[in-house]
Amino acid sequence: MRTQFGPFEVDTDRRRLLKHGIPVRLREQPFQILVALLERPGEVVTRDELRRRLWKTDTFVDFEVGLNSAISRLRQALDDPADSPRTIETVPKRGYRFIGSAPRQSSVAVMPFVNQTSSPDSEYFADGLTDELIRVLSRIDGLRIAARSAVSRYTNRPFDLKEAGRELGVDAVLEGSFRLVEGRVRVNVHLVNVRDGFELWTERFDSDWKDLFAIQDRIAEAVAEALKVRLGIRRPGESSRNADAYTAYLKGHHLVKRHTPSNLKRALEYFHESIQLDPGYALPYHGAALYYILGALVGDIDAGNALLEAQSLLSRGLALDSESPMLHNTLGMLRMFQWRWEEAEQAYLRAILLEPANSYPHMMYALSCSFLGRHDEALKQATNALQLDPLDPMTNFRMVQSLYYARRYEEAVRRGGTAIELTRDFPYTYWYVALSLVALGRQPEAWTIVGEVSTRDFVQPLNLGHFGYVAGASGESGKALALVEDLKARRANGYWPALPIAWTYLGLADYDQCLDWLEVAFNGNEPYLGSIAVFPPYDPLHERPAFEKLARRIMKVTS
Repeated sequence: MRTQFGPFEVDTDRRRLLKHGIPVRLREQPFQILVALLERPGEVVTRDELRRRLWKTDTFVDFEVGLNSAISRLRQALDDPADSPRTIETVPKRGYRFIGSAPRQSSVAVMPFVNQTSSPDSEYFADGLTDELIRVLSRIDGLRIAARSAVSRYTNRPFDLKEAGRELGVDAVLEGSFRLVEGRVRVNVHLVNVRDGFELWTERFDSDWKDLFAIQDRIAEAVAEALKVRLGIRRPGESSRNADAYTAYLKGHHLVKRHTPSNLKRALEYFHESIQLDPGYALPYHGAALYYILGALVGDIDAGNALLEAQSLLSRGLALDSESPMLHNTLGMLRMFQWRWEEAEQAYLRAILLEPANSYPHMMYALSCSFLGRHDEALKQATNALQLDPLDPMTNFRMVQSLYYARRYEEAVRRGGTAIELTRDFPYTYWYVALSLVALGRQPEAWTIVGEVSTRDFVQPLNLGHFGYVAGASGESGKALALVEDLKARRANGYWPALPIAWTYLGLADYDQCLDWLEVAFNGNEPYLGSIAVFPPYDPLHERPAFEKLARRIMKVTS
């Protein structure tokens, strides 16, 4: 990614600063500070945030001296005196703010491609082609791309290009259609100026299926030329030249975004197929690892084995492409759910540095900050994710979850209502609205919410645990006790996590049984124990030595 301000240009891919195109010598720490400030222009980046970014928690340095020295070197490189700054403003006792002016970016929305093939089975290709073009075009210097979730509302329905462009706040709209016939693909693409409705560029691509990647590259290059910007460098590990391997990855990616248990299992099959067809293609390793992490997270598969399998897959993927933001983000998820907090933070920050406009690393880093009790930072990252992708179900959910962990329950309920309006078929937000209502003492409302969500997605173990807690806390003890017996029977017949049982006992205020089952969950490495320090329902347990001992083991507190 390249960012320009005044005579300067920052190239994060090559990790260098240029002035009038000539490299300026700058050490790593001042460069990291500059990148951190550019990620949030106009906002204060605190000294504490910079400390965590530059030094590991177990690194013993004089932080104040080290940071002051790095800021001084950065000012020298930018010729930006502290007493009359043009680029970096010092905010006394807080931090620093980027005040330089960056050029206005051109913006484009890639609308969902229309499937003109008779078979609906080709829908994965429409989804994948749209996603791939958004990803490739996001790497074009000086070009802002509308988020995938923002354009998804136009899928399979007619729309006026000028009106859609204005709604999305972009300069241009890219629309396209495709047809697959006897091993060939025909793609028609139009780029339309939103201001006057005139076509900036139109072209038809007709090629053998095996040349699919060349089509994507040609479209990206043509759009870049039409908008008068430069095409960024693509890393070799982020795409495959094997059409069948790429197709299998697209199918898996299409399914994993709609993560029901059956979809996830089918997605894993596609990711394995992609790896077999092209072992040198990095992204399927990320996809397969994500299956194991998500499966362990919701309790569908044994966490101990699943997280080890994910670790092996990510190691192989990163060996192929060490600069993949998707692989680093997934590594951050893995380390977070293994309770390896410092490694998780390093992976998330690396993913954000590699691709600041990707909402997912911000969103997942927010969860890690919440678990660590850094609620202000969690909400800042959740806000960043939401601004980058305001209609994505997960970014909306993460904001609600971050507010709940920060014990800002009224805001969580209010935000949750908005998120549910946007995505009524996304179950997880319902649960955190219900939990917030319980915390506010509004149990009847919480129970009503539970009634709504239980008809939508109720079979995943973690969701059953939420149901059990709300049932117990709402006075529905009969339903909670019946659930406990059912969950124990499931454990007797195969793998089933212990956390849903512990949470149900928590709702029933049976704290001894809850503690026993939390210990079982710890021995099973159940990922969501990472919330042990901040999950409000645990509050009654904090005075108990057994709980505090367990929390110290999970949070890696040694004293």
